[in-house]
Amino acid sequence: PALVILTRHMDCPYCEVYVGKVINAHDGLGRVIVVGHGTPDELANHHADLPREFVVVADPDQELYRAFETRRLASWTRLRIKLSSIPTFLRHHLGGGKIVRAGQDILQLGGDAIVDPDGSIRWLHLSQQVDDRPSMRELRTHLHRAA
Repeated sequence: PALVILTRHMDCPYCEVYVGKVINAHDGLGRVIVVGHGTPDELANHHADLPREFVVVADPDQELYRAFETRRLASWTRLRIKLSSIPTFLRHHLGGGKIVRAGQDILQLGGDAIVDPDGSIRWLHLSQQVDDRPSMRELRTHLHRAA
């Protein structure tokens, strides 16, 4: 099975931190597919530092997001930042990260799935908030069960 990571948008600091954790834990996770809703060129440039084993999939029309039934934030919630999220947000943006690139959907939430080669979804985590992602321990547990 493969771990499919549906990122929020290319400048999401929470997604950057999460993908970094997945990179560090990669040996125990198997095949990883990172999905983003930019163009193929944008995503290739943005994710150029990913390990070669990671597959990057461009989904500019967000068809996979709809297929996995990922959630979207209500427009008023984008103004609300949890206090615990402020350090991550500041580190990202003070380090040169952008608030959001043109064409990126900041209301899109992410998700994680374990998918068999035949397309069967073995496990699905749909983010409830911008920083809602499973732990590496949880991913390993579900990947082990799916193997």
